[in-house]
Amino acid sequence: QFLNTAYAIEQFVEPVRSGLGTKAGTLLFQFPPLGRTMTRAPERFIAQLQEFLGGLPQGPQYAVEVRDDRMITRRFFSSLKEVGVRYCVGVHPRMPPVAAQAAAMSGFGSGPLLIRWNLKSGYSYEEARTRFTPFDQLVDEDSATRDSIAQLCMATIAAGHECTIIANNTAEGSAPLTLVKLAQAIVTAARHRAQAG
Repeated sequence: QFLNTAYAIEQFVEPVRSGLGTKAGTLLFQFPPLGRTMTRAPERFIAQLQEFLGGLPQGPQYAVEVRDDRMITRRFFSSLKEVGVRYCVGVHPRMPPVAAQAAAMSGFGSGPLLIRWNLKSGYSYEEARTRFTPFDQLVDEDSATRDSIAQLCMATIAAGHECTIIANNTAEGSAPLTLVKLAQAIVTAARHRAQAG
């Protein structure tokens, strides 16, 4: 059922719309690593993705997250823009740093920001779970990523758009504490921005 629009509507979009209605947030399609067949010629996947997204019903805000840095191209972003779909910044060892992803999407146009802070670089999910369990403290903080996300959030808010940040326990050790620290970093960035302005 890969990139089957009818299946996605039946199994995901319509159940969300009927269950949550206007309370539904952004509907995210996350694509795991696609393998060498796809990444060797990313244009093919991008064309298929655009056709898939273009067939979805109007109304919800859709977003796409990928796990292959070779997909992060001008054509990828222009195809999302053409169908009105947002890009989800994925914080994951397979992807470029947040600042690099932000630079790549700079011509994409302003709009809501969605970030998934998934996994700290240098870990597999299994390694992170083992080291970070029971997920009640920040075991391995990632201040560079936190600062990059805070700056990206500030730029988005300044442009009049919302930010949605989803954190995983495998990001630093405790998703709730990661988000508390991120909120503090955003407040600090806002103060600096106000003082500079």
